[in-house]
Amino acid sequence: MKAPSGPLVVLILLALVFTIGLTFASLELPRLLDGILARTIDTPDVATGLDAASKYKTDLYLRATRLRPIGYACLAFVLVLIVIGFVTEKTGWTSAGAIALFLPVFGHFAATMFFLGGLGFLRLLWLPALDASFGLFRLADIIRLPYEAFRAAWSWAGLTRLLHPAAAITGLGLLVFFLGTLTWFYARSRKTVVADLWIYRLSRHPQYLGWIIWSYGILNLPAGRIKICYELSNSLPWLLSTMIIVGVAMLEELKMGRACGRVYDAYRLKTPFLIPMPRVLVRASGLPVRLLFKKPYPDRKREIAAVLALYTVLILGMSAVHGVWASRPIARADGSPARIEELARTLKEAPDRSAKRTAAGFLAEAGDGAVDALAGLLTDPDPIVRAYAAGALGGTKADRAVPRLIALLGDADPYVRRTAAESLGRTDSSQAVQPLLTALEDPVQDVVNAAVRALGRIPHPEVIPVLIRALRNDDWGAAGAAAQALGEMGAEEAIEPLIRCFEESPTCPYDRVGTALRQLGSDRAVDAWIAGLSRAGWWYPRAFCASALGRYKMEKGLGPLQDALKDESPQVRRAAVLALMEFRSPATIEALRGALKDEDFEVRLYAKEALKKSEEHE
Repeated sequence: MKAPSGPLVVLILLALVFTIGLTFASLELPRLLDGILARTIDTPDVATGLDAASKYKTDLYLRATRLRPIGYACLAFVLVLIVIGFVTEKTGWTSAGAIALFLPVFGHFAATMFFLGGLGFLRLLWLPALDASFGLFRLADIIRLPYEAFRAAWSWAGLTRLLHPAAAITGLGLLVFFLGTLTWFYARSRKTVVADLWIYRLSRHPQYLGWIIWSYGILNLPAGRIKICYELSNSLPWLLSTMIIVGVAMLEELKMGRACGRVYDAYRLKTPFLIPMPRVLVRASGLPVRLLFKKPYPDRKREIAAVLALYTVLILGMSAVHGVWASRPIARADGSPARIEELARTLKEAPDRSAKRTAAGFLAEAGDGAVDALAGLLTDPDPIVRAYAAGALGGTKADRAVPRLIALLGDADPYVRRTAAESLGRTDSSQAVQPLLTALEDPVQDVVNAAVRALGRIPHPEVIPVLIRALRNDDWGAAGAAAQALGEMGAEEAIEPLIRCFEESPTCPYDRVGTALRQLGSDRAVDAWIAGLSRAGWWYPRAFCASALGRYKMEKGLGPLQDALKDESPQVRRAAVLALMEFRSPATIEALRGALKDEDFEVRLYAKEALKKSEEHE
């Protein structure tokens, strides 16, 4: 009997509502939530995981806001929710716990310098694991292999320009979810006990399958505003939440088996559990269950728990083995002609820069054997290809790469010329000195700066006088590169020119000049940093100078540091407070008390801690 068209239209609309809600949760909700959290929750402007100072700021923020106990309590609540739902077979509770575990994955959409900034605040739930190690979540990175294979096929088919592969996966998940929801509604409207039509003939749990595919796409979607200098993997949270969802599906199998008996058993025999696969693969994937329980399906809750634990451990074990294997140098530096040809083709033809950079890095590791392949790319019409090839040539450390890089100093594209200059510095070849000296006359300042940096890496007697002259360059980048190189080379004849630089030049790179003088053993480094604290035009060198005065506990800098608490830049005021904290001097207490009223919450946070340490010191 044909179903009435009216009810079917209603069911389609209901399924669409559910799917649109999931789409909103995928794309628009993260953006809105990120904006709300960024405006309402103060988080430090800290590159978490970068260095010891960043770790200290992070720990201080967590202690001051008492986020650790909150995060631990949240995780405990979610775990209790999952366990209670599993024990009582109230699958809604367990599903809610699984979704809660997955929610922090959305943090990568708007990654900020601080790992709890903006939408990253959802990661509070994972804080106990992050306290142990930021690398802990890489334990399940093997789950990314299917995506890498799909991305390669997607790129090979030329579809990347149309749609990102992760977005395609997300869309597929939404489609499966929509079809599963529609079919379930339709079966319920017909009073069908066991839904065995439409998509339910391909999967016994299409809604859960749709959620898993959708979440896998979300996991691999590129971040919109990456500002982090560390990479926080989300593979383990995805694996755990997915295994919990699989457990929910297994619990529902128990209920259906008890309620429908042989009818459901017959349906189960002819329809895959989740993923439509050939029968051979279905039997292979279920082999551990048959070996463990001597039956095709677990029919008790403790058996389901054992199955979930077994498969989770297997995946984690394979991931650990894969991680060790993938990190072996021999696996990353395959210098065979076929491999080099493949990488060169990727560098030339890959549609996204990430793939090009990766290929260029592997070609650099291949050494001399990759020089000819890279040289063939130096005339490519795409300047990005030429630049990446030039960068890889410098990494090969091959002598015969030098003339090819020298020729690129005359390339029409300034980015290519800059990369060629930087690569020549990495070759350490004296042949590069004269061409790099000529590059100092390039009309593009970025190329000049790169040439100065490159000269600083080449041990040659002609280099030091050139670098000393570069200290008088009006461009901050060129003079800074020269100062850094002179300090690292131990060029004591540069001490007086460095002093003249910070005393006379209004564009002096005070931060690098002070560092160079410190490396050369001059006590005038403190004067360079004090001068930079008040004269540098950009906040970054002023903040660096403040930090340096505190790091080396230079008493002469106490007064200037207190004055810096009135600097217009909050970054400089933060650096000044942290520097004053190092002295723990009674002379700074009044200035620090004034900083407690600063408009910037980080300045207030650090001032409070500095006063506490000063009182302890007394």
